[in-house]
Amino acid sequence: MSEETQNKIDVLERALKRERAARKLAEMQLENYTRELLEQEVLNDETRMEVENQQTQLSFLTGLLAETWSKPTLKKIVENYLERTCAFLSKPDNLFIELDNQCNYGQFQYYTQSSTESDINEHLQLLKSFLAQLDREKVFDLLQQEQETQLIDTNDISNEAQDFYQFCVMVPLYTLTLEDKKTVGVAVLLYEDQQDINITKLQTLESSRSMLSIAIERKRAEEELQQQLINLEETNKILEQTQLQLVGQEKLASLGFLAAGVAHEINNPVGFVLSNLDTMADYIQDIKSALQPLADEPSSTSLSQLNKNYEEYELPFLFEDSDEILKSSVEGLERVKAIVADLSTFSRMDNDELEPIDVTKVINKSLNMVSNEFKYKHHIETDLLESATILGIESKLQQVFINLFVNAKQAMAEGGTLFVRCYRERTKIMVRVKDEGKGIPQENLKEIFTPFFTTKAPGEGTGLGLSISYSILQQHNAKVEVLSEPDKGTEFVISFFEFF
Repeated sequence: MSEETQNKIDVLERALKRERAARKLAEMQLENYTRELLEQEVLNDETRMEVENQQTQLSFLTGLLAETWSKPTLKKIVENYLERTCAFLSKPDNLFIELDNQCNYGQFQYYTQSSTESDINEHLQLLKSFLAQLDREKVFDLLQQEQETQLIDTNDISNEAQDFYQFCVMVPLYTLTLEDKKTVGVAVLLYEDQQDINITKLQTLESSRSMLSIAIERKRAEEELQQQLINLEETNKILEQTQLQLVGQEKLASLGFLAAGVAHEINNPVGFVLSNLDTMADYIQDIKSALQPLADEPSSTSLSQLNKNYEEYELPFLFEDSDEILKSSVEGLERVKAIVADLSTFSRMDNDELEPIDVTKVINKSLNMVSNEFKYKHHIETDLLESATILGIESKLQQVFINLFVNAKQAMAEGGTLFVRCYRERTKIMVRVKDEGKGIPQENLKEIFTPFFTTKAPGEGTGLGLSISYSILQQHNAKVEVLSEPDKGTEFVISFFEFF
């Protein structure tokens, strides 16, 4: 072989080696590229799945958050949570239970994804069976130890072996303490098989727990507050009714105390009016007898007999005395009328609307009703304005003044004088009621307006008179001050706003 031929062969072999090397390099590059493409595709699938999972989780969390805050009641929040959780986890049946530290069940709710009525009924029976087999003490202790979402073998918290639900996830939603009672609310997610449990989704569920716990505690607090408000309103209604009853009872007690005196006040004028009528009947009979001759036979004889009868029957006296009798009878009947009018004013039921009234007239009417109580050993001195207008309720203020006057008389067991003043002081109408009684000890002064507080002997007082009087004065925007010294008497100073 010639040298030239050998050189050509060498050139061709070198070119072939280069081609082989280049092809091998290309194959290697292609293989690497293919591998990278495959890896990238797998990564994209994983990324896509991760994004989808994140989107699902985000949708679950945002939807749960939005609907939780919009639900009107705790029950609706729990129902929404169970439904959304069941849909998010795809598999489990759910239930919600309340359990207190006495291991008593409170409210509980069931939720199942079963579609047919028969399946729903079957799963509800299974849920009820699971609930009945729970060891409540173990569950409560477990929830106290761990406040986070827990995956638990159902046999660990059951009194009997569980055949259907093998695992459960407990999600503590809230813990409430009221007085000595502690209550936990927990969602229980039940699984037939461990293979159905998605840990990633359970982690998402744990993320939602704290948010949901805040919402539930807030809603629970709102419901408790609302219930307290309802209870408070009912209590206020009862108190108002009780107060009205007490006011009425105290008024009846005052009327009972005044009854004897009022009866005496009425009997006196009625008695002398009846006596006057008897006297007037005799006078009329004498006048008829004196004038009888004129009726029998009008003549000169009858006139002379008439003149004789005029002197014999003392007709001038009869005529004069008849005028006095009629006048006193009218006055007596007017007295009866006034007493009856005062009583009717005192006893009538007024509305609670304040209206312009003359407090001087109210005081006079009240004094008129108790005047009989102050006869003999007691006296009344008054210094009143001719007229003093305030906004008030006449019968209620009468009740106040009568109570003060009667208390003053009772404080002066041995006798004394009741002083009643009414005067102006700038824009105020001042009323002062003072007695000369034994006074009130300093330690009792701050208690005299307290309901049922009394220094009287048992059976002699209810302890409500001054308390009710104080409430009535508050209703009239009036202020009351009590001044008292032992053995020097007591004075009540009341200030009203004058009505112009």
